[in-house]
Amino acid sequence: MPAVPPPRRRVQLFLVPLIAAFCMAFIIGAIVMDRDGAACPAASWDNHLNLKLLADGADAKEAAAVTACMGAKCVAHAQDSTKTTSGTTRALIHEANGSWQLSLGAQAVSTIDFTVYDKNGAVLATRTTQVNWTRISGSERCGGAMADVGVVLEMP
Repeated sequence: MPAVPPPRRRVQLFLVPLIAAFCMAFIIGAIVMDRDGAACPAASWDNHLNLKLLADGADAKEAAAVTACMGAKCVAHAQDSTKTTSGTTRALIHEANGSWQLSLGAQAVSTIDFTVYDKNGAVLATRTTQVNWTRISGSERCGGAMADVGVVLEMP
């Protein structure tokens, strides 16, 4: 006759696999419930960055043009704009107060290279800026609007 395990051993042989199966079912259920198969809404927002030129002398007033580059994609000054693949428009507009507003469409790029030119096309200043955006709507998965960011470019 086979030896019968002590009562404590019988409880362990039954309880441990039962708890493991329960935990595994809970983890799988949580993973399945977390998967949101809904499609993301179309991007209908624009992220903006405001560039202010700061100089000791009259250099900031001499600035006639600015370009903003995000990698290989650049946006030229004033009324130039380019269509992105999502259909939104990037634009860099010179405001009446002397600042420059960069509209990036739905993108929130992390690095932007600015170049400031005078009326003759000579470079007055350049700066690479790391942008720390703060999400104000949407989600990490689907994107959403970011709070407007201000950047100050000091000119020599």
